[in-house]
Amino acid sequence: MSSDQGLLTLLNNRISKTTKLIKEKQADALIIFNQANYRFLTNFSGEEAELILTANGDRVLLSDSRFKDQIRHQAPGEMKVVMQTMDVIKEIAGQLKQLDVKTVLVEGEFISATQFEALKQACPDLNFILNTELVETVRNIKDELELATLQKAIDISAQSFKEILPLIEPGVSERAIGAKLDYLFKMNGGDGPSFETIIASGYRGSWAHGVASDKKIQKGELIVIDFGSFYHGYTADITRTVALGQVEPELEKIYYIVLEAQKRGIAAAIAGNTGKDIDQAGRNYIKEQGYGEYFGHGIGHGIGLEVHELCTPAMPYSKEVMKNNMAITVEPGIYLPDRGGVRIEDDVLIKDNHPYVMSQLPKDELLIL
Repeated sequence: MSSDQGLLTLLNNRISKTTKLIKEKQADALIIFNQANYRFLTNFSGEEAELILTANGDRVLLSDSRFKDQIRHQAPGEMKVVMQTMDVIKEIAGQLKQLDVKTVLVEGEFISATQFEALKQACPDLNFILNTELVETVRNIKDELELATLQKAIDISAQSFKEILPLIEPGVSERAIGAKLDYLFKMNGGDGPSFETIIASGYRGSWAHGVASDKKIQKGELIVIDFGSFYHGYTADITRTVALGQVEPELEKIYYIVLEAQKRGIAAAIAGNTGKDIDQAGRNYIKEQGYGEYFGHGIGHGIGLEVHELCTPAMPYSKEVMKNNMAITVEPGIYLPDRGGVRIEDDVLIKDNHPYVMSQLPKDELLIL
């Protein structure tokens, strides 16, 4: 089987699962605006497109002339491609009128109220229904190509992290370390950072999203490094906390509390458990150790084509039941105001009803540089 045939087989499987959900909604089609979602169903990676997917599996991809050749090279299989020449809503309405559809689902998170009203006015004979998280439901369960691509993104990210460690020394700015890490993602075969790299040293370690700043790293500080590279659209999301020289005893203590909490969270990441079960497994330990008030965020989320999956109001991580071939993060933390913080995060695959840690970087001992 050629690579194109293999990709087409996977795409057809994704389409089949998505159309099943469209039919369950008693609809005839779905209009897709989310780039991750139309990429999932076409393999086209361009940033300007919309996809109409009918309940019988027909696809209409609307884009513009900038992406004509890219679509031809990237998107296998039978699909109508329309190069837009007018307002996107008018283009979509024109294509819908050519299809045998009556009830049409619309990705509610990605269309404005004004656009939705314009769509209804352009097609008064059609019944439009706002819908959320339909394609995402299919995306939650990763296929073999997705898992291989995700693993490559993780491996590139981990290798890049190892290569920046020798650069961390007193007087070097967080920004310099972050910039080098972002550079290494591409040098090691990735597509660049999938979110703004977090390098938070010393007191800034208590800022859960302390992106790299001009602050100089000093001896005796913990450094929280949260990073991830894209690779062919899929993203890693890993965090390690390291020390530049010896740190004060309580900071070292919370490192091992977070480590144990993470281990308990990972152990709970099995098919049948909910995100809340995973969260509570780690959070309860941190509470038992007297640091519950210093762990305010959730313990994890899904990952894949987007760095944060399974974390919307329509599909909250806490209520989601874990299934085999789901990929999630497990990332407890403790953040002591004005003193420093610790977060340890790994990418975890639920496989054969067990957790499998995809991001293999040392963590069992606080790394002292």
